[in-house]
Amino acid sequence: MSDFFDILPETRGFRRNVTIYMGPGIEGPHATLNVKSRRLKMNIIQISDKILDAINALMEYLMGILFLALVCITFQEVLRRYLFNDPTHWASELSRFLLIWMTFTGACIVTRLVTHLTMGFTIHRFVNKSMSKFIKIFISAAAAVSMIVLTYYSAKVTLLAGYRAAPMTGIPMYYPWAALPFNGAIMSIYMIAEMIKHIFEKEEEVTP
Repeated sequence: MSDFFDILPETRGFRRNVTIYMGPGIEGPHATLNVKSRRLKMNIIQISDKILDAINALMEYLMGILFLALVCITFQEVLRRYLFNDPTHWASELSRFLLIWMTFTGACIVTRLVTHLTMGFTIHRFVNKSMSKFIKIFISAAAAVSMIVLTYYSAKVTLLAGYRAAPMTGIPMYYPWAALPFNGAIMSIYMIAEMIKHIFEKEEEVTP
C-alpha cells in the first residue's frame, strides 16, 4: 500500500489522509453503525415530515371551507339587509366565530410552512454555524413550550366554561373556543418536530 501511494506523483502524500478498513476492528464497525443510525434517524424525520405535511394539507382544506362559509354568510346577509330589509340575527355572530377559527387555523398553517412575518436582518448572519444551530433549537423549544402551555390552559377554560350558549346563535361556546386548543396542539407538534429536525441537522446544512 505504501508503494502504491508513492509511485504516482499526484497521490504522493495522500496516504496520511486515508483510513483503510482492514476487516472487523475498532473503527470500522463503529463507523458503519453510526452511518446506519444516522440513516435511520433521517428516515424517521422524512416519514414524520410527510405525515405533518399531510396534516397541514388537511388544515389548508379546512381553511378553504371556513373562508367559503364566511363569504356565503356575509353575502346573503348583505342581500337580505339591503335588498329585502330583513337582516338575520345570527350572521354577525357566526361570522365572528368563523373568523376566530380562520385566525388560529391560518397561524397553524404558516407555522408548518415557516412563513410567519420575520425580520430579514437576523443574528444568524453574525454567528458561526454551531451557534446558529443552537439558536434555532432554542427558539423551536421555547415556541413548543409556549404552545403546550397555551393549549393546556385554553383547553381547561374551554372545558370549564364552554357550556354557555352564544346569545345570538345559541351555539355552545365549546365550538368557537375549541379553535385555540385544537390548533395549539397541532402547532405544538409542528414545533417539536422542527426542534428535533434542527437537533439532527448537520452543521454543514445549517443556513443563516
